[in-house]
Amino acid sequence: MDTIFLLLFLVVAAIIANLIHYRLTRIPVAFLQIGMGLLLALLPVYHNFHLEPEIFMFAIISVLMFNDGQNTSPGRLTRQAGTTFSLAIGLAIVSIIIIGAVTHLLLPSLSLALALALGAIITPTDAVAVSSITSNMLVPTDVMHTLENESLFNDASGIVALNLAIATVATGQFSVWHGIGNFFYVFFWGLLVGFILGAIIVSLRLRLIKLNVDAPSIIVPITLLTPFAVYFVAESINVSGILAVVVTGLLHGIQQNRLRLTSSRLQIVLTSTWSVVASLLNGIVFVLLGLSLPQVATDLHRQSGGTTLPILLGLALSLYAVMTILRFLWTRFNLAQVFATSQAERNKKSLIIALSGVHGTITLAMAFSLPLTLNGHAVPFRNDMIFMASIVILISLLVPTLLLPLLLPQRQSTFTNAELATAKNAMVNDAIQMIASQHSDSVNASRVVNVLDGQRVADPQVNRTQLAQLFDHCFDLEHDIVTKMLQHQQVSLEIAQLYMRAAENTLVRYQKNGWQRSLLFLRFNLVKTFSLTSASRKRRQAIRQQRDNWRSLSHEEAVAKKQHTHQQLCLIDQQTYPAVIDYLNEQLTHAHTREVAIVRTAYDQRHRQLVGEQDFIDEQNTLLIAAFQQEYNYIQDQITTKNISRELGQALNEQVSTDRLAYLQSIDTD
Repeated sequence: MDTIFLLLFLVVAAIIANLIHYRLTRIPVAFLQIGMGLLLALLPVYHNFHLEPEIFMFAIISVLMFNDGQNTSPGRLTRQAGTTFSLAIGLAIVSIIIIGAVTHLLLPSLSLALALALGAIITPTDAVAVSSITSNMLVPTDVMHTLENESLFNDASGIVALNLAIATVATGQFSVWHGIGNFFYVFFWGLLVGFILGAIIVSLRLRLIKLNVDAPSIIVPITLLTPFAVYFVAESINVSGILAVVVTGLLHGIQQNRLRLTSSRLQIVLTSTWSVVASLLNGIVFVLLGLSLPQVATDLHRQSGGTTLPILLGLALSLYAVMTILRFLWTRFNLAQVFATSQAERNKKSLIIALSGVHGTITLAMAFSLPLTLNGHAVPFRNDMIFMASIVILISLLVPTLLLPLLLPQRQSTFTNAELATAKNAMVNDAIQMIASQHSDSVNASRVVNVLDGQRVADPQVNRTQLAQLFDHCFDLEHDIVTKMLQHQQVSLEIAQLYMRAAENTLVRYQKNGWQRSLLFLRFNLVKTFSLTSASRKRRQAIRQQRDNWRSLSHEEAVAKKQHTHQQLCLIDQQTYPAVIDYLNEQLTHAHTREVAIVRTAYDQRHRQLVGEQDFIDEQNTLLIAAFQQEYNYIQDQITTKNISRELGQALNEQVSTDRLAYLQSIDTD
């Protein structure tokens, strides 16, 4: 139970960091998450906190790698296969060897095998961390794609190399040919196992969808469990579980593209679920980094009297510099092809790729995965290696944060959030006016208006004075109509007063202000301004007598009396409701759309209660589809007349499409 609470604190810390990032957008969210981890480290409950390495790889890394795979374009990966594997395998292996040699040279007390293990740990890159840093910069598209593809596979290279290095430490023997053979066995068999398992799981999902068993409550859990199952099977037969889940993720990405239009509800739920899960797990990893640093530094200080920390800091900085130089030279001399039209552009892109070699999730996971003991003895320099890996992560985050803005232009939005809100509100108002003008006789109009009103970027403030005036005028309309019907003896006084009592309740219910409610109470219960005629006290007494007589009626007589009363109320409604709706349609302007919608909703609801609730869903869907189409037409007209920019129009189109899919999802749920 204690472990569960500790993990929940990690989740809360990641969420708080994300909240802070919404206000401090210039600070990469990874730094905020690390900061939250440092704060957690101050709590006594975390002083001896250790997360099992196997659990870390199984529960967090496998899920993140699967998600990266399913969000990668297979076509793009195929086109850049040469560049991807050159960086993910060629550069990774060269980096591990050189880093290991440099580390052993600078720190001879660290064995060559452990030095190579450190090289394997700090070699993998993290494209998600790069995206966090460059969110406000314009990174060349081909460079970003290259970084994303590289991070998919160099993780496996680092993990395989780390396992070989640890095995060498455990046995004291290392064969070059055996090591190379084992590397390719683990690497390519991991690809094959991932392909086989992914094909089986994808076929199962397709089969379920063909059988119309595509409820999110079934498909989403299957998808979430997939990386765990694939990783477990692959690791059980001693091949790369990371590569297996990446390939399975790629197959799922292909399947999702094929099914993108078949089940909007399922696609929305899947996309939203994976977005939340991936964001949360990435946040937890960086919180763990901040959480682990003080403990590791304290252990090192206790072991060495404080003399080792400066040396390790300098060594970590040197290793980062070596890796960055290697990345630059690898792309600069075309060992990994980068599209460039000139030598200057190639130099610039090579430098961007070098600086974007950010280390994050996998590096920290591999550092934590270092075993505590081998052959019954504590692994030497374990804390030193974790500390250096943590420092390399921090440096790799800090350097591009400072230097990339000097190389890349800032991402400039062609419109502000305020302009987007204004344009969307105008678009919604246009659709609402179309519904009001073309479908004013439909009792579903107000429901459709309410759905459209929910599209607004910001909820507009309701003008309470205007709202009260609209309700008052509608009440006066009803009062006048009922009075005339009473004068022409179309309804009885009892029925007229019963109807006006319902009208009074409608007026009072929608007055949110307590003072307004009090005034209406005085108006209707003391002043009696709602009186329909100057009826005498005797007539009022007669009405009360009729109510007393109601109780003495038989069951059949009571039923007949209720039916007659309902018919009379409907007769009044047939004259008052159209008059109220006509008046509200006349008042429908851009300035008072929301107020009119509230009043219309109140009267539509009362009208439906009188005529009887019926299944209006088909008509409602038809009206909404027409409204969404009106919004698309409005956007196109605004772009054509240059009232809004094409970029702003594209943003509006995307939001209308999202709103439309969300509504379709709600229909599927009904």
